[in-house]
Amino acid sequence: MMKKVNYEEAKNAISSKELEELNIKKEYVSGYLTKVVGSILFALLLSLPAINYYPIYSVVACILLGSLLIRYIALQSIFKVTNYNLVLYFIWQTAVIFFMIVFLRVEVDRYHLIPLIYIMLSYGFSFLLIRARVNTYLKEAFETTTKSKKGVFSNVITKILGFFLALVVIAILFYRGNKWWLMNMDVNVDNSSFLVYVVWGIGLLVLLIGLTLLPTLLFSPSQYVKAKLIKQYAEEFRAGTNFTKKEWYGDK
Repeated sequence: MMKKVNYEEAKNAISSKELEELNIKKEYVSGYLTKVVGSILFALLLSLPAINYYPIYSVVACILLGSLLIRYIALQSIFKVTNYNLVLYFIWQTAVIFFMIVFLRVEVDRYHLIPLIYIMLSYGFSFLLIRARVNTYLKEAFETTTKSKKGVFSNVITKILGFFLALVVIAILFYRGNKWWLMNMDVNVDNSSFLVYVVWGIGLLVLLIGLTLLPTLLFSPSQYVKAKLIKQYAEEFRAGTNFTKKEWYGDK
């Protein structure tokens, strides 16, 4: 759908003011690179606990994040700025996924298939969600203001995740304020019924899905689409702003 957007439509969606701001931001590209490197280092720290159970997955996380950093460094200055939001999303999505596998350790899982399935499904569902959000933005910005069923679904999921994030923050604050009596509660699960285990299981599954998809809130469909259009019509936009190639693309 992105390729169907012509230059005139792209020019209407991306104002000259935005292009001027982009050119200014390009001068501070080292700051973007520093933030990306810092985020990757923090993401690697989050994946380190998995070494105790799944050393291979920690290596995979290092490879994914290292490849992402190399590709980002190789971008020209203008594309370092336009792709910054997307790169941050990838970093934090990877960090959360490889951090969560620590809680999926099962003794009978000799070949560590549960974390592998979780990683594949997590990336799959998160990418499907951001793809739905991108398609919704494209339809609203370039086709029609009428919301499709897919658009409504992606918006509902995004609102639910926002509500879930608010609940997580409230729960953390509540725990910090009431930790002394929560830790001393006498919870006996020896006589718990099957229904109790089912409720706990569903609750933990919802918590796992919610935490896994939280990084999608960092992703901005509008920034992603505009970045793609600027790259697709880079020369047309450059000619329209009267920048030289060096002024427009900048140094790496």
